[in-house]
Amino acid sequence: MFEKTRQRLVLLNSIVLLIILGSFGTFLYFYMEYRLNSQVDETLQHAKKHITREHKGDMSKFIKPEENDDDQRTIFLFWGKNDILQAEIPKNIFSKKVKAELLKERNSESTSTVHIGSFYYRTINIPIHNSISINGSTKYVERIQLIYNLKREREMLEHLLIFIEFGSVISVVVAILAGFFLANRALVPIQLAWNKQSQFVADASHELRTPLAVMKLNLERLFRHPKSSIEEESENISQSISEIKYMTKMISELLTLARSDSNQLEMIFSTVQLDTLLNKVVQDFSELAKLKGINLISNIQSPVEILGDKERLYQLFMIILDNALKYTPDNGQITVQCNVKGSNAHIVIADTGEGVSKEDLPLIFDRFYRGDKARTRKYEGTGLGLSIAKWIIELHGGKIRATSEMGMGTQIIMHVPLNKRHI
Repeated sequence: MFEKTRQRLVLLNSIVLLIILGSFGTFLYFYMEYRLNSQVDETLQHAKKHITREHKGDMSKFIKPEENDDDQRTIFLFWGKNDILQAEIPKNIFSKKVKAELLKERNSESTSTVHIGSFYYRTINIPIHNSISINGSTKYVERIQLIYNLKREREMLEHLLIFIEFGSVISVVVAILAGFFLANRALVPIQLAWNKQSQFVADASHELRTPLAVMKLNLERLFRHPKSSIEEESENISQSISEIKYMTKMISELLTLARSDSNQLEMIFSTVQLDTLLNKVVQDFSELAKLKGINLISNIQSPVEILGDKERLYQLFMIILDNALKYTPDNGQITVQCNVKGSNAHIVIADTGEGVSKEDLPLIFDRFYRGDKARTRKYEGTGLGLSIAKWIIELHGGKIRATSEMGMGTQIIMHVPLNKRHI
C-alpha cells in the first residue's frame, strides 16, 4: 500500500519540480532575450534621434564605417526614390538577397527583428526626404535604414539555451531524488497515523471483546435456566449491566476522541473562575474519598481567572481526580494545588498511590494505554481518560505532564494560560 503511495508521490513531486524548473528556465531565456533586444533598441533609437537632428549636414561626419569591426555591428542603408539603394556604410556587407529581405521592412519606423538564414538583425527606418552629403557626394535620400547585427546577442542566447538544456537534464535527476526525499518525508506522518489507527482499532476491539464475551456467557446461562427467578440470576444480570455501563462509557469516550480528531467538537470559551471550578470538583469527590479513608487536601489560590470552556475543564479535572482516587490505596492522600505562575495557572494533582514505572510514564497519555499489560481490568477504566485530558488541555493552549515514582505516587502537572485581558 505505502509503496504505491510512495511511487505516486515521487512522480507527483518530480513533475511539480520539473514544471517549476522548466518554467524558470523558459522565463530566464525570454527575459534575457527581451533585455538584450531592449538594449539594442535603445542604441538604435539614440542613433535615430542623432541622425534626425543632423541629417542636413554631411552625414559622413556622424556615420562612420566600422572598418576595424569584424562583426560590422551597425550598418546604414540609404534608400532613395523607388527603393533604389543610394549608399551603404560599411560597403559590401549584404548580398542582394539580404538587401531584398531588408527592403521588406521599408514601412517600419519602429524596431523589428529580421531573420535571414542563420543571422538575426534588428532594424529601424528613419524618414529623411532630403538631399544629404555622404562622403562628399550629395544624394537624395528618402529614408535611412539602421541595421544592427545581433550576432553576439544570439550567441549569448544560444549559450544560455545550452546551459538551460544541460540544467534540465540535471534537473530531472535532482527532481527524482528530491521526489524520493519529499515522498519519504510526507509518508512519515501518514505511516504514524496509520500505525496509530491500526493500534487504536486493535485496542478498541480487544477492550470491547471482553465485555461482549461476559454478556454472551451470562445470557447463555439465563437461556439454560429459563425457569430460574430473577433473584436466582441476579448476579449474572448485575454483571451484564456492569459490562453494559463499561461499554457505554468507552463508546462515549471513543466518540469524544473521534470528534476531536475531526475537529467536530466546538469549544465555548468564556471567562472561567478556575479556583471556583476546582473547589467544586474537590467537593464532588470529597464523599468518595471519605468512603475509602483517603485524605483529600486542597490548596487553591483565589482568584484565578482563565479563558476556557467550563464544561471541558470540569471534565478534565474529573478525569484526573478520578484516576488519583482509583489508584490511591485506602488511608492514602490526594492533594490539589492551584496558583498563578507568571502568565499561567499552575495546577498540580498529586496522590500517594502505587505510582507508574519509568517505562510506562511517557505512554500514559496514549489511547488505551494502561500499566497493567495483561489488561486484567483490576482497576475499572477504559484507558482513554488521560488522552481526553491531554486533548482538552492542549485546546486551551496549555500543557500537561506527569511525574511518578513506584510506591511513592504520581503527580499530574498542568499549565493553562490566564485570561490575557487580566494579565
